[in-house]
Amino acid sequence: MHKPSEPIPARFPVSRVWTASWIWHPQAPARNAWVLFRREFAVERGEGARLFISADTRYRAWLNGQLLGDGPVQSQPYHQYYDERDLAPHLRAGTNCLAVLVHHQGVQDAARGGLLAEVVADRGQPVCVTDANWRAVVGPWRVDSYFSGSNRIGPFQEHVDLRQLPVGWQQPGFDDRAWAAPVVITSRGNDRPPLVMPWCRLLPRDIAFLEERPVHATGLQCVEECLDLAARRAPGDLSLSLSQAGRPVQWARVEAAENLLREAGETVLACSDRHRDRVTDGRYDPCLTLDFGRVLTGYAEVEVEAPAGARLEIGYAERLVDGRFNNALECAFADGATLAAGRNVFRPLVWRSFRYLRLRLKNCEQPLRVRAVRAIEVRYPYVRRGSFRGDARLERIFEISRTTVELCSIESLMDTPYREQAQWLGDVAAVTVPAIYACFGDTALPGKFLRQAGMNTRPTGLLANISNVASTDWQNDIPDYSLWWVIALWRHYQYTGDARYLHECYPELQRILRTHLERVNADGVLAGMFGWVFMDWAAVDVTGSCAAYNALFAGACDAAAAVARFKNDAWAAETYAAAAAGVRRAFARTFVDPRTGVVMDAVADGVRSARCSEHGNAAAIAFDCVDAATADRIIDAVFERKTVAATEAQPFFMVVVLQALRRRGRTDLALRLLEDRWGKRMVDRGRTSCTEEWYENGSWRSGDWQGFQRTHSHAWSACPAEFLIAGLAGLEIREPGCRKVRITPYRAAFAYEVIYPTPRGDIVVRWDGRAPRITVPAGVEWEAMP
Repeated sequence: MHKPSEPIPARFPVSRVWTASWIWHPQAPARNAWVLFRREFAVERGEGARLFISADTRYRAWLNGQLLGDGPVQSQPYHQYYDERDLAPHLRAGTNCLAVLVHHQGVQDAARGGLLAEVVADRGQPVCVTDANWRAVVGPWRVDSYFSGSNRIGPFQEHVDLRQLPVGWQQPGFDDRAWAAPVVITSRGNDRPPLVMPWCRLLPRDIAFLEERPVHATGLQCVEECLDLAARRAPGDLSLSLSQAGRPVQWARVEAAENLLREAGETVLACSDRHRDRVTDGRYDPCLTLDFGRVLTGYAEVEVEAPAGARLEIGYAERLVDGRFNNALECAFADGATLAAGRNVFRPLVWRSFRYLRLRLKNCEQPLRVRAVRAIEVRYPYVRRGSFRGDARLERIFEISRTTVELCSIESLMDTPYREQAQWLGDVAAVTVPAIYACFGDTALPGKFLRQAGMNTRPTGLLANISNVASTDWQNDIPDYSLWWVIALWRHYQYTGDARYLHECYPELQRILRTHLERVNADGVLAGMFGWVFMDWAAVDVTGSCAAYNALFAGACDAAAAVARFKNDAWAAETYAAAAAGVRRAFARTFVDPRTGVVMDAVADGVRSARCSEHGNAAAIAFDCVDAATADRIIDAVFERKTVAATEAQPFFMVVVLQALRRRGRTDLALRLLEDRWGKRMVDRGRTSCTEEWYENGSWRSGDWQGFQRTHSHAWSACPAEFLIAGLAGLEIREPGCRKVRITPYRAAFAYEVIYPTPRGDIVVRWDGRAPRITVPAGVEWEAMP
C-alpha cells in the first residue's frame, strides 16, 4: 500500500527515460513480417551493461551470437511491456554486436511493427540505441503461412528458409552494408518513447522471466513413411501433410529412431529414391510421432546435419485422433524449415503446448543425421508451496489440476496454452487466480492480470473478454466475466493486503457496477444483460432475468461495496450494498419454483423458465441468495438424490458448485462430485491435465451432442487445485493480507495434510481421523471452528 507521502511516480508503474527510438524496416510487409536487426557497439574492458528492449510483436535477441532470450510479455500496444536484461556475461572488451529478430503479427488493431532497444553501460551512459544507424533486412520467412485466428500468441505457422539466413549476422564484423537503414517511427513530430503511438504506455516487466529446461520424449508413438504429395490448395498449411496417414517403413530410411528419446545418439533419416527408376510411382517421406508422456508448454528444438534444401516439418498436438496424429481438423499448429547444408538448429520463435510432436522430412534423398530432438519446456517460476496429501485418488485429481494451472501460467494467465493462448477474463478471475494463491502463493501474475484487464475498459462499461492483446469485438463481451473480475479484485486485496490495485482499478469497478445498476428493475433484480451472457458452456437458459447471473451480481456487489468502504466512498458503498440486498430479497420469489423448491434458470416477460440447472441453484447458495432451508432442499434435490432434472455444470462453473456445497457443510458431497467428474472423466481416461469440458471429443452444450475437439489444458477446469487445499482446511480470510484467518478443518474419513501459503508464511492443517493439528505462521491471528 502506498504511503500518503509517496510521490506520484511511486504509486504507478512508470517507464524509464528513453534515448532510443522505435524503428522498423521500410519495406517490411504489414502482416506476418520477420525482420533482422543488428548494431555493433563498444564497451571498455571490465564494463557491464544492461539491455532495455521491447518489440511489436515478439523478439529474440542475441549478443555476440549468444542467445539472450525472447520477449516481451504479450500485451496491448497501448499497454506495452519492455524487458531489462543483464549483458555482462556475454560482453567483450571492444566491439560487440546486438542482433534481434522481430516478428510482427500485424493482426492486432492499431498495432504496427517496431523495435525499441537501448544498451546502458554501468556508468549510466547509453552505448547503443535503436535509431537510423542500425541495419535491417527482411528475413527469409514465408509471409503467407497458415493463420489460426483464434490463437493470440502464435497464430502463424513459422516457415523459414535457413539457406537464406545470413551466416554470422549475430556476430561482430558481419558485413551488413547491403542491409537497409531502418526508419525511425514518429508520432505527430515525436520520436521519443513513450510519446510515440501506438506504444503510449511503456511498462517495465512486472513478472519474472520464464524458466527453461530441455525435455526428451518418452516414447515413439509412430514410425512410418508417407507418400510425398503436395497440398496444392493450401500450400501454406503444414498441418495437412503432417496429418497424412502413412504406412510401415518400406522404402524411406529410418535408422536408430529410438535415439530420438535420448540426450545422445544419432538418428538417420532419408526420403525414398526408388522413384528414380521411373518404375516406382512416388516418393515416400519418413514421418515420426514422438510422445512426451504429458502435455507441456515449450519450444520444439531440432539439431541436424543436413544436405541443403531438405525440408523439416514439425507438428504439435495435445491428443491423438483415432490413435493417430491429426492437427489438420483443428488447431493446425506447425512449423517448418528448409535446411542449409551442414549443421542446423531450428527452434521456432513461439512456444507451443503439446504432448505429441510430429516430424516429417521432405525433399531429402541423402541421409539427414538427427543429433537431437527435444522440447525446451518453458514455465513460470512458481514454487510449489501449497499442497494436498491424503486420499490417493484425490491426490491425482489435485495433481492434474495444479499442473493445468502451471501450463496456463506463462507470461499471461491463459485459458489454454494450446488453442487460444488468451488471457480470458472470467476464466482467470474465477478459477486460476484462487488456485495460484493456494498452490503457489504467487501474487505477481495475478496482480499483472488485474491491471492488464483493467486497461481494457469498453465504452459500454464492461471489460474486454481477453487482455493480453487488443480487442475491439465489444459486442461479444461476456458481462458476467466483468463481475468475476470485480470479485477477484477484492479477493486479491484480501489475500495480499496490497491496496494498490484497489486504488488503480476502482474507476473500472465503478463503471462495471454502473452498467449493471442501470439494468436493475423495480423488483430489485437484473432484468437482462446485453452482450454474450455466458455462465459456462452448458445449456443454461439466460433469457431475460437469469438466476445464476443475478446471484453472481449480488456477489460482485458485495465485493464492490467492500472496496468502496475501503475507499471511504460512502455513497457507492451504500448503493452497492443496497443492490445486493435487493437481489436477495427478490431472488426466491422470482426464481424458486414453489412446487419443486429449486431455482429455475430464468424469468422472461413474467414467465418462469421450465429449465433448471446446477448453475442457478449453486449460485443461489454460494452467493447467499436463498435461506438455509431452501439451500438444503436444493442440495438434496439437485445434487444428492437428484429428484429434479438439472443441467449439469461444466468444469468452469464447478468452482461455484464446490463453493456452495462447502458453504452448507457438504464437503462430503463436493468430494463425491470430484470423484464422479474429475476422477472418472479425466483421471480414469489418462489425462495428465484438465480437459476444457467433461469430454475431449465434443459437447452437449446445445442440448444435443456435437463432436469437436476440447483442449487438454484448460485452467478454468482446475478448481480442485484450490478446493482441495482451502476447502478441506475450511480456510476463510478475515483480515487483509491473511493477518487473521478462520480455519474449520473438514473431518474426512481419510487422513490428510494441506498446506496453504500466505504472504506471512504457510498454514498447515493435518487431520488424522481423530483431531486436527493446525500450524500457523507468526503474524497470523487465527481461530479454529469446531
